[in-house]
Amino acid sequence: MDRPSASSARPSRRRVLLSVMVLLALTFLMIYLFKDNLGEIRAALARLTPAQVLLLLALGASYPLLDGLTCTRMLRCQTPGLPYRQGLGVVLLGTFGNVVTFGAGCLPMQGYYLYRCGVEVGPGLGLVTLAYVFHKTAVLLWGVLLLAGQMGWFLDSTSGLAEYLLPACGVVAAIILALVLVCASARVQALAGRALNLLPKTDSWQKRKEGWTDQLAALGAASRRLLADKGLCVQLLGIQMFKLFLLYLIPWLGIQFMGLSPLGFWQAQLLAALMLLLSNALPNLAGMGSIETAFLLVFQGFLGSGSAMSALLLYRLASYYFPFLLSAGAFFLIQHRLGAEPQDKT
Repeated sequence: MDRPSASSARPSRRRVLLSVMVLLALTFLMIYLFKDNLGEIRAALARLTPAQVLLLLALGASYPLLDGLTCTRMLRCQTPGLPYRQGLGVVLLGTFGNVVTFGAGCLPMQGYYLYRCGVEVGPGLGLVTLAYVFHKTAVLLWGVLLLAGQMGWFLDSTSGLAEYLLPACGVVAAIILALVLVCASARVQALAGRALNLLPKTDSWQKRKEGWTDQLAALGAASRRLLADKGLCVQLLGIQMFKLFLLYLIPWLGIQFMGLSPLGFWQAQLLAALMLLLSNALPNLAGMGSIETAFLLVFQGFLGSGSAMSALLLYRLASYYFPFLLSAGAFFLIQHRLGAEPQDKT
């Protein structure tokens, strides 16, 4: 297979500038939509202390840090001894690529970095995809467990929200199944192999087809080997559920710090879990739109418009903007380090 090139992995300045402008436009649009509640929002945010803000940012940073641990554990199935910093680098490059290239540059950036780290690209990207499967599984499982424990309170306290849950759960389950089949199903990969046989019979296409076929076989072998390790799968799922537990702390702590509502701890965990479930059934642009819509849909009935918007702004600051800043710093550090290394160094 052809080596991943640095040029294909590096987003152009024009694309980065366009993405940043879109991100700023979406942010200002969100603020504009909140204009009728800006006084209430400013008053709520003014109650925060620097220590409280730092705690919320630390919880937001735990999300990519724990994803980095998951990614490292999975990639070690393919490349034993892979350092944690490289697994974390893969995750942060994915975060950065999702925002600045609207998702189109994630895999090229991650693939090039995996190649430079000495990881076979096809199986490596397959394992990164399986990490997403564990995340989705944890979102579904943790949400169902929380809902099962508080079903009576939820049904008594909401009207109309329950009808959105079943479709959202179906979407998440379908995504999980599709990704597992693509990565690990021999039958699906055989169908992909047949599709590759339809490519032109020229020498250049034959060379590409052989490389893709080899990578597809390696992807399937690596994925099946990982999924066969039940102990590792349980550990990875546990890491992902702990990550979500910390993420769901952010809305509850923000609400408590700003004195917005006496919402209980596990009630806030449930609402945050349902919010993330619902967001999976909604479209987004560079990671924005779906979370904001789902957050207001779930929390507004319990907090009121102004309080829900205050909690949303704080939640997105900690869980989206701050991790993106971390990923941007990681991107430029990785770019500088790889630029200083010989191209054949792993």
